[in-house]
Amino acid sequence: MIYTLNAVKKVVHGAGSIKEVGKQVLALGAKRAFIVTDPGLAALGLHKGVEESLAASDIPFFLFDKAELEPNATSIQSCADKAKEFKADIIIGLGGGSALDTSKAAAVLISHPAPITQYFGLQMVPGPCLPIISIPTTAGTGSEMTSISVLTNNETGAKLGIVSDYLYSSVVILDPTVTTGLPPHVTAMTGVDAFVHAMESFVGKAATPFTDALNLQAMKLVAKSIRKAYVNGGDIQARENMLYASALAGFGFGNTQNGIIHAIGTSVPSALKLPHGFLMAVIAPMGVAFNYMANPEKYAIVADILNDCDTSHMPVLERAESCIDAFETLLVDLDIISGLAPHGVKEADLEGIAERAAAAKRLIDNNPRPANKNQILKLLKEHMA
Repeated sequence: MIYTLNAVKKVVHGAGSIKEVGKQVLALGAKRAFIVTDPGLAALGLHKGVEESLAASDIPFFLFDKAELEPNATSIQSCADKAKEFKADIIIGLGGGSALDTSKAAAVLISHPAPITQYFGLQMVPGPCLPIISIPTTAGTGSEMTSISVLTNNETGAKLGIVSDYLYSSVVILDPTVTTGLPPHVTAMTGVDAFVHAMESFVGKAATPFTDALNLQAMKLVAKSIRKAYVNGGDIQARENMLYASALAGFGFGNTQNGIIHAIGTSVPSALKLPHGFLMAVIAPMGVAFNYMANPEKYAIVADILNDCDTSHMPVLERAESCIDAFETLLVDLDIISGLAPHGVKEADLEGIAERAAAAKRLIDNNPRPANKNQILKLLKEHMA
């Protein structure tokens, strides 16, 4: 089989690197910058560092602070329309996955005809888009490193992805100082999301030695630092480790896709308003329980990373199964209750979740264990108690 390893063009990283935004815009030959962020981050003033850097480089800018938590065709169109009105020639995405997904999708619509729905799927974007600079403010989604924009279908509420090589950021800026203000619960769920990204990519069918190297380091950094970042948000070393872990995991799964945990998580009804990272966390143990026998050698490694120990003297299947409890222990330490029932999902929701999850071909195709609707429904029912 032939594989391809794709990546963003440039990563600028380290404490204070947000000050480099203006220089990077000029290096790309751009003249008018359009900043995309969400209302919460704008209220905290996290965009000020970007604006100051742009102003120092004499670059006109416009702040669009209306990126939605669940970006959809309507919100993306609104963002793209404002960018066109401003005559922007570069987009700067600042925020978590939603703001970065918004910036990517808007870049598509600025360069190509609407509606955005015609670009859902793999490699459907017909050509280059406006250049993007991505600056993550959470350590979890890894969206800054991927060629994926996840949006909500206006009609069904299902999460759908635009996956295109044209969506890679021209520049990624990783500055841990912009993540120190994250509340503990956001730190926890986004950090677990990063681990799930790395784990699903690591055990998946499309894994290669390149992605294994990325994902192993990502998982080790999360296991080492997530508890520290959770209890002490000002621990800059822990924050930096988490930011690097998220980016490495994004680099990894951007080249492999994820698996059943993401297929189920993105199929939970959007009306419940459960954050993406939180869903990945609460679904992870059941996903491991479903999968571990399909790739026990790798799940055994994941378990050792989570447990911070070497169990190579034990039978591999026993080690792999211990990954379930290891994940549960992590969630307990982060005050996250696993499962769907405790968070508002009803028995009546399960069939629709299973149907949508099974239809998420790009995710299920990478899962180490094949999964159809009936198998997923059985798994969901088993874990509703």
